[in-house]
Amino acid sequence: MSAVDAWFLGGPADGRLAPVEVGEAGTLPQVVLLLQVGFYFGAADHPSQPVEHRYVRDDAQDSTPVYRYAGPAED
Repeated sequence: MSAVDAWFLGGPADGRLAPVEVGEAGTLPQVVLLLQVGFYFGAADHPSQPVEHRYVRDDAQDSTPVYRYAGPAED
């Protein structure tokens, strides 16, 4: 599948330009879930649980697509 570069504003991916896959019809998804994982150095020596963050497409933008942070994804 092909991808389009989009801006992510707010949340852990704030200010990043990243590729977003388009559907078969060439349309971008309305919602993108980004998974945040990693090791944090400190009291625990094991990885923390992954957290999904939800970004919603801002349709008001004309040029480069923009996704705005909408908080942690709900289970």
